[in-house]
Amino acid sequence: MKRARLIFLLLLTALLLIGCQEKEELKAVSKNETKGWIEPGKTISISEEVELPKTTAKEYIEAEKGELYTKFIESKEFSEDKEAIEKANADAVDAYFAQISKKKTKNWDEKKWAESITFALRASYKDVAEEMENYEVVYEKLRLPDGRLLEDISMDEITKEEDKSVNVVLVIDSSGSMKAKIGGESKMALAKKSIESLAKELPESVNVSLIAFGHQGSGSDADKAKSCSAVESMYPLKAYEGAAFGAALNKFEAVGWTPLASAITMANEQLGAVSGENTENFIYVVSDGIETCDGDPVAAAKKAVADNNNVKINIIGFDVDSEADKQLKAVAEAGGGEYSSVKTKQQLAEIKDVWKEAVNINTWRWWAVHRFADNVWTTLDHNNAVGKINSKYFTIYKNEDKRIRAAVDRLRDEGLIDSKGQNGITQIIRDRDDKIQTYMSDINSTKRDEIKTKSDELSEKLDVIKKQVGL
Repeated sequence: MKRARLIFLLLLTALLLIGCQEKEELKAVSKNETKGWIEPGKTISISEEVELPKTTAKEYIEAEKGELYTKFIESKEFSEDKEAIEKANADAVDAYFAQISKKKTKNWDEKKWAESITFALRASYKDVAEEMENYEVVYEKLRLPDGRLLEDISMDEITKEEDKSVNVVLVIDSSGSMKAKIGGESKMALAKKSIESLAKELPESVNVSLIAFGHQGSGSDADKAKSCSAVESMYPLKAYEGAAFGAALNKFEAVGWTPLASAITMANEQLGAVSGENTENFIYVVSDGIETCDGDPVAAAKKAVADNNNVKINIIGFDVDSEADKQLKAVAEAGGGEYSSVKTKQQLAEIKDVWKEAVNINTWRWWAVHRFADNVWTTLDHNNAVGKINSKYFTIYKNEDKRIRAAVDRLRDEGLIDSKGQNGITQIIRDRDDKIQTYMSDINSTKRDEIKTKSDELSEKLDVIKKQVGL
């Protein structure tokens, strides 16, 4: 829980930083950096003749790119070379003045000048707005083993009570070869730890048993009969009890031969005694070698399936040779289950987690429990992605703002307009800017609200699942 709180705090901090960064960028863009330019929201004096356009925000957003923007700016818009983009802006403004020098502008009013400047120098916000609007908030990492997304699963399905019972028989090879060490620990010790961890993490409703085979006698020919008959239930099929299960694991060590077929037969007999229409059964075997007691484990696995106990036999081949690998794989296939070959302690732990998922009545429930962090980090990823789109908008707006400011200032400096005219042009252009800013801010907020809503819904589902599986 401490780790979950830490992740949450990290996410909250990151989101606050994203929001502050965007506000600072907009503030910097809006700052009065050029003489005579009026800041957003400021009241300015304009002539009575100036009438603000009826153009809507959507119309401004979808307007085509200016001719001079396309020629000078577009290819360099997102360049990291600041000098290049500054030069492009300046070249575009110079080109604009070259154009108007050939036109009769003496009687142009503020509206005509504003239209002329924006028509030539404006960027288009259509693409970036559509990118924001069409950004898909999908939590791919929370895709269930059956291919569905957790976000598409209804709460009714999550809270639905299941009436199936689940039984798990854990079968551990206790032949002498399990004494061999991997990473400083014996294969037997590692197998016991993995089995105990699996049993401990199963839902309380699951019944579990433990069978050891080959745990008596020795590996000598003289002890073969004794060892091959050593197939014993160390923990009866019932709910997991930590102390009793741990004590059962301590009752045997790796000493003898490998009566795998007999062990599968005993496991099947245990399950047969409790099987029914609403029962789901699993046999899990950890072994490091082939059958050495003249049994036929493939035939034993086939019989378990034929007995119609709704059983699946899954096997881990623990550091096995090619012959054992081939046989154990055949046993798993005959038992309708999965075979996994592992060589390390880490691989054994990973397979254990896969087994645990498969045991649960609703596989996705256990899967989802381990996706709390995925929800947090995917939420952060989505917010970052939306932030990048928003930054793209800021870049476009900032560059456009600079060149349009420069053009308006130059009109006054060259005597083409007076201060009154500059105020009127500024107000018209600022009206356009405000509408664009409001539109982009609204779709940004809408998308972030969508991310938060979906993340909150997923958190609620994960919390319910967490309670149901007892974690």
